Amino acid sequence: MSCKLQEGRPDWKAYTLGEMDARARQEAESHMAACSDCQDELAGLRVTLDAMATLRDEELPRRIAFVSDKVFEPRWYEKLTQAFLRPSFGAAALIAAAILVHAFVRPVMVPVNTTAQVDTRAIEARVTAQVTERVQSEMAAAVNSAVTKAVAETEKRDDQRTALLLSATDKRYSDAADFLNKQVTRIYALNTGAGVR
Repeated sequence: MSCKLQEGRPDWKAYTLGEMDARARQEAESHMAACSDCQDELAGLRVTLDAMATLRDEELPRRIAFVSDKVFEPRWYEKLTQAFLRPSFGAAALIAAAILVHAFVRPVMVPVNTTAQVDTRAIEARVTAQVTERVQSEMAAAVNSAVTKAVAETEKRDDQRTALLLSATDKRYSDAADFLNKQVTRIYALNTGAGVR
């Protein structure tokens, strides 16, 4: 606040709560009429006082209890029930039950015949043949696709070149035909005398 009275400013808290005597109250009111900063401070204090008036009254506790007091320690039976209700206890119980079930309900193990001979060479030959066949078919499909695409592009370029050559030839032919028509007309006119004056 930038009130002009740095020292001897009125006590706005005492004014708001009605704790000033009459003379000090009149001096504070006359100062407040001239100072806008003190008017703002007084308005803020009144808003705070109104907000506090809306709170309900509560009875103060007679004794403050601390967390370390014996009153807050759970009984032995409460500790036991809390231990059973914790998720970690539930997870441990579930794992223990799964171990017990697995121990008593084991699948019957069929003995493996160790004397049976496995022909690894035949298996390798079969797998190699299948892989080779698959690779060849995929390569053939890829080559066919690439060739078809290349042929289509070549045919397209050839069609474009042919169209350009035909249009150039048509133009030359039409130009030559026009020239010949003009020459024939001129020769005819000269021979018949129609064009001479």
